[in-house]
Amino acid sequence: MSYWYLQPLFESYLLVGVLVLGLIALLLVPPTFQQLSWRRKQVLILLRGLAILLIALAMLRPTWVRSVKRPQSAVLAILFDTSRSMTVPDAQGGSSRWDAQTAALRNLESELSGLGDNIDVLVYGFGEDAVEVPFEDGALVLPEEPTGRLTDIGSSLSTVMRQNIGKRLAGVVLLSDGAQRVYAPRIELQQAARDLARLGSPLHTVTFGRAIDPTQARDVAVETLADHFTVFIDNEMRIKTALKIQGYANLPIEVQLEIESSDGTSEVVDTQTITANRPDDTLDLTFDYTPEEVGQFKLRVNVPPQDGELVTRNNQLVADLNVLPGGLKVLYVEGRVPDRPEQKFLRRAIAGSADMQLDFQWIDRRRRDAWPVDLTEQLRDRDYDVIIIGDLDSDALSEPTMTLLAERIESGKGFIMLGGFNTYGPGGYQTTPLADVLPVQIGRLERQDLDAPIREDLHLRGPLKLAPATSHFLTNLGTAEDGSSVWNALPPMAGANRFSGIKPRAQTILRGEGNVPLLVAGEYGLGRTLAFAADSTWQWVMDDQAEAHRRFWRQTILWLAKKEDLQRDGVWVRLPQRRFFPEANVEFTAGASLLGGETIQDATYQVELVSPDGTRQTVRTIPTEEGVQGTLKAGEAVGDYVIEVTATKDGESIGTGRGQFFVFDQDLELADPSARPSQMASLSAITSEAGGRTWVAEELSQLIEQIKSQPPETETEVQVKWVWPEAQNDAWACLVLLVTALGSEWYLRKRWNLV
Repeated sequence: MSYWYLQPLFESYLLVGVLVLGLIALLLVPPTFQQLSWRRKQVLILLRGLAILLIALAMLRPTWVRSVKRPQSAVLAILFDTSRSMTVPDAQGGSSRWDAQTAALRNLESELSGLGDNIDVLVYGFGEDAVEVPFEDGALVLPEEPTGRLTDIGSSLSTVMRQNIGKRLAGVVLLSDGAQRVYAPRIELQQAARDLARLGSPLHTVTFGRAIDPTQARDVAVETLADHFTVFIDNEMRIKTALKIQGYANLPIEVQLEIESSDGTSEVVDTQTITANRPDDTLDLTFDYTPEEVGQFKLRVNVPPQDGELVTRNNQLVADLNVLPGGLKVLYVEGRVPDRPEQKFLRRAIAGSADMQLDFQWIDRRRRDAWPVDLTEQLRDRDYDVIIIGDLDSDALSEPTMTLLAERIESGKGFIMLGGFNTYGPGGYQTTPLADVLPVQIGRLERQDLDAPIREDLHLRGPLKLAPATSHFLTNLGTAEDGSSVWNALPPMAGANRFSGIKPRAQTILRGEGNVPLLVAGEYGLGRTLAFAADSTWQWVMDDQAEAHRRFWRQTILWLAKKEDLQRDGVWVRLPQRRFFPEANVEFTAGASLLGGETIQDATYQVELVSPDGTRQTVRTIPTEEGVQGTLKAGEAVGDYVIEVTATKDGESIGTGRGQFFVFDQDLELADPSARPSQMASLSAITSEAGGRTWVAEELSQLIEQIKSQPPETETEVQVKWVWPEAQNDAWACLVLLVTALGSEWYLRKRWNLV
């Protein structure tokens, strides 16, 4: 298929038309040709017309598009398994899977070279990822033995596809035992096979090794466990794990949760018994644990060796446990949930902080027959650090609850009341013990009945722009990108409660226009209190100010609990993963922060890796906006490693931060070395429409012959575009013709004595 079209200068036919008409007008201006013959006049006009035509074509840029077929080489990719499970001696004749696989590859070497010029053969070895293996003198350069610690088939197939983007895949031949053994695959197995099917490329699989009958295998393996936990003392944590059980159907199996302290002593803190219903089963398990000491610990999920179990190295997994001081318990009591977005976003902001545990209590106003609700037992059992009361009428809480709340606050707990239609005076708190606790005054006649129309004299209409009334820990939200205060960028409040006044020793923290107090701080006994008139900070999140919202509420809780020091200056180290196998790549980031979380700019960092034996080595890093990031290689020794980061600025020390990770010796490859021929068959079946299927090693020569006799389509249709006069040769031709026409016209005029 071919077609023509024009591409005028500046995409304007009008402009080109005006310019061409101007040139034609010049052509029509009659020169003094009296002494010339008619034929000579025609020659001069013809030369000028040719020049105008060439200029017009150059401005119109005529374009011819046509479709042509061009040859394209196809790629046959062969992947072979280099992981340690290939050392298992269960291939034919008692040889190892590796020996059988190597023999199959050697038998193919001569046949691969005869596939023809249109098929390129690429061979990859894979464990955790695919790496191309070269040919030297017609022979593959194969490793002497398989050493891979992991098998990631899906990611390896994805790597091969990514490296051959734009090429036609004649097929992919996968040689392996078929078992995926990796902690977190980048690409799932089935997804990689579906990607091949979408490309129309067949996946041919060849399995080496034998599958173990689940009814005969006897093994218990702890398969999953988060590699690190951070929790504050006395806060309950949930530890989820999964166990794969083979050959122990209907038999009770004890699972232990152990805590190991820094001095190496271990204690079993919980034991659960589970029972598998099938010979091959995977069961989820959850432990609840509340740490009672501060420090660094090892957390271990352990299954004692079972009768008949041959492999026991997979019976446990270890994680880091960091128990911090000062964990905060927060109670939030709310009376209006379905139609109150403030409570939803506030709960997210608090619960999203690792150092805060939020208990939410909804007292439904539609169930007033159950009022008043008594929370005294809950308050005594949980010993909350901060109590929040939302839009809750005072009649919802019992008198003993109110009295105990006031006593807790007087003894040092934090308290905040939020704005709403039924808080403060409208909620009837002027006759409760909390009237003395609050830092604002409540009028005697401010009561708002639940079913009565809203009294507008008790509320302020929005929009109400919040502004700091004084410099305070609660107002430190940092600066915006333009250098102004974050408060200037926050959307206004939809409305607020109208305070009758503030108490003598109270302090206004946030105000609205006209110095209207909106956030007031005070003290009651040893406790800190806040009265917040607004209830629409959730709009900050909707206005892309989620970080300011989270930071404001986090700082509010910390201030009420007198824990501002939890946001002190310091150097931090973050590791997305804490548990590694020997010689794995360990990624980390580090930085230094000011009070409130602002990054310290222009700091200098020195990073060292401390090995279990105490030896140190310097780690190279690259700068980032937050600090530095780096990648190091874990050592071969099993044990605890520490990344130690020392930060300085202008020659003065900021501090030292430490990040710990653990190298363990669980061997995924040999813990369960069973081959997975069924998994290999399911992968090739996904590409069956493209010709994918399973083969045995002895049939590989037949497979190569099939590809050779039925090569894939190696021609591709492409569109070729010719634009006058953009090609180099066309541009020169246009220039030569234009110069020839104008030069000839000038030469003839001189020769005929016209100039």
